[in-house]
Amino acid sequence: MIEYRPPVRQLLILVLLAAPAAARKTSITPEMDRLLREGVDAIYRMDFPAAEAATAKAIALDPEYPYAYLGRAATDLIRFAYGTEHGDPSLLAAFQVKIAETIKIAEAYLKKHPKDPDVLFVLGSAHGISGRLCIVQRKWLKAFGHGRASMKSIRLAAKLDPELYDAQLGLGMFDYYVATIPKFAGWLAKVFLGGDRQRGIAGIKIAAEKGQYTKTAAQLILVEIYLEDDFGARNTAEGLKLARQIHAQYPTSPMLDACLIVGLYEDGRHEEAVKEARLFQEKVKTGKYPALNLAKSHALLGTLLWGAGDKDKALAEFQAGSDARGGGVRTRWMVWSRVRAGQLLDALGRRAEAISAYKAAYDEKDDWGYREIIKPCLKAPCVGAKYPGHFSPH
Repeated sequence: MIEYRPPVRQLLILVLLAAPAAARKTSITPEMDRLLREGVDAIYRMDFPAAEAATAKAIALDPEYPYAYLGRAATDLIRFAYGTEHGDPSLLAAFQVKIAETIKIAEAYLKKHPKDPDVLFVLGSAHGISGRLCIVQRKWLKAFGHGRASMKSIRLAAKLDPELYDAQLGLGMFDYYVATIPKFAGWLAKVFLGGDRQRGIAGIKIAAEKGQYTKTAAQLILVEIYLEDDFGARNTAEGLKLARQIHAQYPTSPMLDACLIVGLYEDGRHEEAVKEARLFQEKVKTGKYPALNLAKSHALLGTLLWGAGDKDKALAEFQAGSDARGGGVRTRWMVWSRVRAGQLLDALGRRAEAISAYKAAYDEKDDWGYREIIKPCLKAPCVGAKYPGHFSPH
C-alpha cells in the first residue's frame, strides 16, 4: 500500500471500538455506542479533534469501561501516521502511554467481569496494536508477548460470543500478518504464535461481510491483500473495486483518496490514476487537504508519471517533493522523493546526479529507515524491471 503498513493496519483497530449493540447482547450502553461510532467515523474523515472529543465524552460516561480508552490511544497513533505523516514523534510517545493505560483499565474491568467478550476483545486489540508496533521497532520478544496475549483474549471473546464477528477481523489479521515477520524470526513466530494465511483471509472476509463496525476495516485489509499479496491472493481488480467503495463513503479523506490512487495504479489504470493524483495535489495546494500532504502529492504523481513513461515530468515531481515542507512539517515523503529522484536519474543514465540525490537523502536524519534502501544505490545504479515499483517501500 501507499502508506506505512503497520499504522495502516492499526488504523483498522479503531473500527473495532464499538460492537453492534442492537444485534447482540453487549456491555456497551447505547449512548457510549453512539459516541464510539462518532469517533470512528471522525477518524476515517481524518477529523482528529472530533475523534478525541467523542472518546473523551465516552470515557466520562464510565471511566472504568475500557472501550473508549482504546479509541483515544489509537487516535494518537493514526494522527501520527497520517495527520502528521510521521512528523511528530510526541504523538507516538503519547500513544504508548495511553495504550498501556487501556490494557490496565481492561484488566481491572475483567477482574470483576471475567467473561465479558467485548472487554476481552478490547484487551486483545490493545495487545495486538502494541505487538505490531514492537515488530516495527524490532522488539521481538515484546512483540511475541503482546501477540500471545492478544490472541488469548480475542479467541476467548469469539468463543464466548460467536456473533462477535468483529473478532474474526482480529483473528484473521493475526493469521495473515504473522508471515510478515522477517525470516530470521519466523520460526519463533511459529513456535509462539502460529498463523495461517488462507485461514486469515477467510476470517477477514467474514468480518467484511458480517461485521457491522469492522466491515470497512476488513475491506481495507482486503484491499491491501488484493493489491500486494505475493502468495496467490493478489487480485487488483477486486482491490480497486473495494477501494472505490470505501472512497465513496469518505470522499474528503486524503488517506482514503490515496488508497484509491494506489488501487488504480496497481490495477494498471495509469491514465485515471494520474488524473486522480493531480486532483489530490490540487486539493493540497488549494487548502482542501492539509499542507503537509504536499510532498506526498509529488511522490504520488511522480511515481505514476514514471510508470506511464513520462520520466522528465516524473523527475520534476520528485525534485519538487524533495523540498516540499508543506505547513513547515518535515515528512517522510520529502526524503522519499529524494530517493525516488535518484532512482529515476539512474534510469535516465545520469549517475552523478543520482548519487547527489541519494547523498542528500542519506544525510537526512534516518527517522524512517531509508538509509538501508539508499546504501545499495550509492554502490551501484538502482535500475531494472522492478522500478518504479510501489509508491513507498513500507
